Amino acid sequence: FMAQPDWSKNPSQIVQYASCHDNYTLMDKIILSTKKTGIDAEAIKMNNLAAAVYMTSQGIPFIHAGEEFLREKLEEDGGRSENSYNASDFVNHLDWNDLVKYADNVAYYQGLIAFRAANPALRYATSAEVKANVHNLVTEANMLVYRVDANGTADKNDEDILVIFNAGGAARTVDLPEGEWTIYVNDKKAGTQALGTAEGSVTVAGISAMVLTQGEIEVKPTFCHMTLDGNGGVLPSGKQTVTYSVKVGYS
Repeated sequence: FMAQPDWSKNPSQIVQYASCHDNYTLMDKIILSTKKTGIDAEAIKMNNLAAAVYMTSQGIPFIHAGEEFLREKLEEDGGRSENSYNASDFVNHLDWNDLVKYADNVAYYQGLIAFRAANPALRYATSAEVKANVHNLVTEANMLVYRVDANGTADKNDEDILVIFNAGGAARTVDLPEGEWTIYVNDKKAGTQALGTAEGSVTVAGISAMVLTQGEIEVKPTFCHMTLDGNGGVLPSGKQTVTYSVKVGYS
């Protein structure tokens, strides 16, 4: 808790997040910090940049319920609750209407999750692997660029990753390492579908993240088993069951 290096030596001991049940929601914090009167386009950009930071970090990502649809904890007098452990449902409820209202934002979070799941280089298990494969390229005011090499992953076909965070309000042009890079995350979309390619340099929109890989990533399907009855429900214990193999792919 005091950030001492002997407390958390490996990524598996670190939880990365931008908001949780304690303190303000991410959107409430953004609105209060910037002295806005409510959610606007710039606040949404800040929210999604924060999400991109922890979703591309080594360690265990943690998403506070509702952050993907810009959850606020508004009190009856219009204030914003910082510590709602003893507050009413009026403050703590999840407004599912926002799931539809901010559907594009929800899709952005889904895309970040899918990209992370498809790239093992974002999930190194030891500090030694992180030190060997994560390299800062640019560290300056409002701009961070780092590269994650896939040399330490089990599959030698995994792609190297370039992560760019532009916290400034204006677009920035960033020089790229040698070769062609494929864009999977930008200021509007995220996922495992290529959004374009870049070589030499790339322009990153203000208050946004861009994530690229050296080539096209391979989305690996996973398999699970489900026990269902003929109507699609789980059979009661003791009755005959049928097992189906269900193929799950990332999109």
